[in-house]
Amino acid sequence: MLYGATVSDLHLFSHHSRPHRYLEHIRETAAGARVFVLNGDIFDFKWSEHGIFKQSVIAARKFLELLLEAAPNCRFHVILGNHDAVLPYKECLEELSTRHENFFWHEFSCSIEDRIFLHGDVIHAGSSNEALRTFRSRLIQPANGRRLNRVAHLAVHRSHVPGFALRMVPKRLLAARLLAYLKNENRLNGSGIRHVYFGHTHNAFEDFRYRGYTFHNCGSATHGAWLRVVTFPLQEEIS
Repeated sequence: MLYGATVSDLHLFSHHSRPHRYLEHIRETAAGARVFVLNGDIFDFKWSEHGIFKQSVIAARKFLELLLEAAPNCRFHVILGNHDAVLPYKECLEELSTRHENFFWHEFSCSIEDRIFLHGDVIHAGSSNEALRTFRSRLIQPANGRRLNRVAHLAVHRSHVPGFALRMVPKRLLAARLLAYLKNENRLNGSGIRHVYFGHTHNAFEDFRYRGYTFHNCGSATHGAWLRVVTFPLQEEIS
């Protein structure tokens, strides 16, 4: 069976991520998939233990190149999130896309058959690309240069408070905000889209129906959350 897969919110390089639990499964899934969407916040440049963006981007490039090497027959789509939408990373993605025919990157979203993928930070940013850029622009430089910041941030995540707060947000409210953005940016009219995949909230669920669309979230690899690599059938070969 032809299938695609997606994952988001690994937050690699940050002290509150637990990637070792999932990376082997991600690579194995990608090796058998025809398309794989990395749906934002795969890396966390704001809280990266590498410190400066330059070192973090070097590590991100290595991760992506190893993934491409492990799955040469898979098409990869990288979508930016609010923790990895920084210029040095964008430049890295653009360079990779020129060297690999099966590698693509998108600032906001991408569509595959009847499915659309976006990170989901529109939930907090607002219902337009302009609002997203403004929201993401707050990530100007790494925030973990001071040990006190790093320790405090880790303590908050290990308390499970952020994840609990997001899980309390009704799914219908999340879905409504996502649809408002997609309609405002004209991503739905005549597209045949029926499924919406997003991240950002760190709350894993699948098959939530709202106003004729089905919503899916992969969760997160961070403390207090759990991650699922979500697969989906493809109707035809991706070329």
